[in-house]
Amino acid sequence: MNKKRYFILFNPVAGSGKSNDIIQFVKEEFLRRGIDYDLYPTNTDSRADRIVQNQFNPSLYTDILILGGDGTINETANGLKYREVPISVISLGTGNDTIKRIQPNLDFNYQLKTAFEGNPIKIDAGICNDRIFLNGIGIGFDGKVVELMTRKGKKYSGHKAYLSVVIRILLTFREKQISAHFDHLSVNEPILLMTIAKGTTFGGGFLINPYAKNNDGLLDICMFKKTPLWMRALYLPRMKYGGHKDLNIVSFYKSRHVFVDKHDSLVAHMDGEFIGHPSFDISVLPRAFTFRV
Repeated sequence: MNKKRYFILFNPVAGSGKSNDIIQFVKEEFLRRGIDYDLYPTNTDSRADRIVQNQFNPSLYTDILILGGDGTINETANGLKYREVPISVISLGTGNDTIKRIQPNLDFNYQLKTAFEGNPIKIDAGICNDRIFLNGIGIGFDGKVVELMTRKGKKYSGHKAYLSVVIRILLTFREKQISAHFDHLSVNEPILLMTIAKGTTFGGGFLINPYAKNNDGLLDICMFKKTPLWMRALYLPRMKYGGHKDLNIVSFYKSRHVFVDKHDSLVAHMDGEFIGHPSFDISVLPRAFTFRV
C-alpha cells in the first residue's frame, strides 16, 4: 500500500466544548495534504473498541488517529488487539495520562504534525483479565476515587475533579488488606493504594509511578503501606511530582506478572475506567503497539 489513508476515531464530547472546531481544523489539514481518511465518531452506544473491531481493515488503512482522551485510547487498543498499525493521538481528554509517557508534548499543532510526520516506535502494554491497558491499574484508594467519580458521571472528570474527590475522602478512607504476588515476592498487608503500571501518571498528572518505562518489558508497582491519617495531607502534594518515592511507607517493585487475590472490599480502575474488585491476573505485552512520536 503506497497511498496513505487514516482511520480517525473522534470523541465528540471531549475537548471541553471545542471538539467541533478541532475536528474541522483536522479535516482541513487532511485536505491540504491530500490524504484520505474515514471519520468515526464515538459515543456510549458506539465505543471505539466496537468501531475498530467492526470497521478497521488493516489492508485499507495505513494509520489510526485518535481524537480523544485516555478512555478512547484504551478502547482503541482493545479493539485492535494485536493488529499492526501506527497510532497517533490528538489529546482531547481532561487527564491525558496515557499519552504523556508516550508523547509528552500535548500541543495541538505539534500532535497534528506528528500524526503525519512522526516516527513509529514500539511500546509495551499490559493485560489484566484479558483486557489491555496502556497506562495502568490503580487498586485501593485510587480505585475508590475513580469509583466515586464514575458515579457522578463523565462531566465530573479531570485533574481538579480528581483532586476534589481525593481531598474529600483522604481522611475517611481506611486501608484494605491486599494479597498480591509478583515474580519473586508476595505481599500480604494493609495498603492505602497499589498501582501496577506501564505509564507514570494518574489522575491528570499525579506522578505515582516515576520509575515506569513503556519499553522495558516490565510492570512497575507502587505500593503505599498503612499511612497515618494526619500524615496523608502532607504526603499528597509530593505525589504530584514523584517526591513520595523517598518515603518509608512507599515501596516500588518491578515484575513481569502480578496476581492480586480476590477481595470484595478492594476496588480498582484501569486507565481511568472503574473495573470493580479483584482477583486480577496482570502481565506484560512487550512491544505490543506502535505509536507515532
